[in-house]
Amino acid sequence: MGEYLYNAGQKRRYEAGEETKVWGRVPFDKAEVIEEAPYEFHPKFADKHFFTASDKAEFVPGVEAKMVDWFWANMEKGYLLWAPGEHHGFDWIVPPCEVGYEGSVEGSYEFDATKPIKITRLGMQHYPYTDCYEHCWLSCFSDDPDDGFLIHMYEDCPGGIKWRTISVSSQKRMEGMKKMMEMAAKMAAEGKPMPPRPDIAGHMEYESGRLKDFLPQLYALWVGHPDPFENMQFDLTTAKNEDGTWRHVHKNLPPQR
Repeated sequence: MGEYLYNAGQKRRYEAGEETKVWGRVPFDKAEVIEEAPYEFHPKFADKHFFTASDKAEFVPGVEAKMVDWFWANMEKGYLLWAPGEHHGFDWIVPPCEVGYEGSVEGSYEFDATKPIKITRLGMQHYPYTDCYEHCWLSCFSDDPDDGFLIHMYEDCPGGIKWRTISVSSQKRMEGMKKMMEMAAKMAAEGKPMPPRPDIAGHMEYESGRLKDFLPQLYALWVGHPDPFENMQFDLTTAKNEDGTWRHVHKNLPPQR
């Protein structure tokens, strides 16, 4: 098998100091917001001092849970399609075909066209709530999962999927953010230019709204492709443990060479 390059293919490589070109969003339909009861933290995580920073559930038509499972393993094929104008590029820092789901790391050029966000996928031993959807993906943005993480969970329902995104934070992380805000306030008082703040909530809304517009078609193109390294398969189905915590049913290991 020849070398397979784990990138988005068309990522624009900006040089340091070069002016970047950022495009706007393409037209999209917002996903329907649905009401869900807030989740409770499992007592096992009481010493982590976690809290729910944001929580939004939506109905996404035309998408199946198995498609989303597949996408997490093959994001280089469609990251630019997911949020045109706001997804600027994608690299696998640690590709799933080398380590499987847990520990795979993506470099997502999301709010900065010159610098990627490092996103590390976590196992369900880090999942802190007593309830969960039938499929779950979770990740952290630092080397310490106790700082907090992002959760995308989803399950099949008539006509599509229920899609829920939860951001979990910690007191430790909030203290760091407080210091950053104090520094920003000081810069503003001194008349220094402030970097633009990313529209995180709007971006999440854009992503959920766009899922139906590209994922079913992309998934269909790759069904039956025989090379397991180029066409990785995940199954992120969840199950509840006896102690009330959660696990992935399948190990989601890398393909055998």
